[in-house]
Order: sequence, then C-alpha cells, then structure tokens
Amino acid sequence: MSDQLTIEKEYQKFHEEVDLLKTLKHVSIVTYLGTCLEDNTLSIFMEFVPGGSISTIINCFGPLPEIVLCKYTKQILQGVAYLHDNCVVHRDIKGNNVMLMPNGIVKLTDFGCAGRLAWVSLRGTQSEMLNSVHATPYWMAPEVINESGYGRKSDTWSVDCTLFEMATGKLLLASMDRIAAMYYNGAHGG
Repeated sequence: MSDQLTIEKEYQKFHEEVDLLKTLKHVSIVTYLGTCLEDNTLSIFMEFVPGGSISTIINCFGPLPEIVLCKYTKQILQGVAYLHDNCVVHRDIKGNNVMLMPNGIVKLTDFGCAGRLAWVSLRGTQSEMLNSVHATPYWMAPEVINESGYGRKSDTWSVDCTLFEMATGKLLLASMDRIAAMYYNGAHGG
C-alpha cells in the first residue's frame, strides 16, 4: 500500500509539472497536453515533433550552414526568452532537447528539469537562483556545477553551448569525458 501511495505522490508531482507546462503557449515550445497514470505506468502526452533533434541532424549531416544556424538560434532564443518572461528556467537546454518540425520550426522540449524561478517578496526583490544541480555536464554553467544557483544566466550558458554544437558539430570540451568537462568548467569558470 505504501508503494502505491509513493507512486501516486510522484504522479501528482509530474501532473503538477505538466499542468505548468500546459500553460506555456509559444511556437518554439513543445505543447504539453496532459498525463495519465495507469497500472503504475506514467504517460505524458505532448505535441508530436517528427523532425528529430538538432543533435541527430548534426550527427547525420555535420555542422549547420550559417543561414540555418542563424534561423535556429533565433528561434531557440525566442523560446528561452518566452520561458524566462514566464518565470520558467529550462535547466537542460542542449541539442538533444531542441527538436525540429518538418517546416523548419524548432521546439524546445524535455522539461524534466524545468523549474519556476523562486520569488522572494522581501524588499520587493526577486531571487533567480534555484539551488539544485540539474542539466547535462557538457552544457552545465559554472554556477550550476559549483552549486551557487541556477537561473536565466545558466540557461543562456546552455544556449551558447548548443550554438557551439550547431556551428562546429562538436560538443564544447568534447575532448574531455563528461566528468572532467564538468570539473573544468566549475574550476575555470567556463
């Protein structure tokens, strides 16, 4: 019985996260439709994005031509700006989480690490830091690695790493394994 209770509590967390994501309406953000828990299996329903990820395209065809790079970068930045305007940080922007529609529209997806910015009402100031380590090492900002907080600035770092990936066909610090790259970024500030 306690296992069932744990499953239902976890489902409630996912359901609340998807309810948040359902409120996001932007051309560059994948549309979330809802959740379903059946026989201890969680299903998350979202818009179908058939074009594959930026990473898949790069792996098949190499770095993106400049005109395509500019088009995709603009759309990614518009999507991230929309998220930030709505007090949401993605927390895991990377080529695998930027999907393509057949018409060339990009969609930010995989909001498993997304979080609302923490708002502090004292003295009318806001805190943009979420103090938890999320994201993928090659795209992680130094402040995330050093656990000094996560906010809009960290998403911008991840966008920059994704831009590098699209322009060169390689990951930033790809010559290092994941953990070494993470420590390097943390120690050297990127």
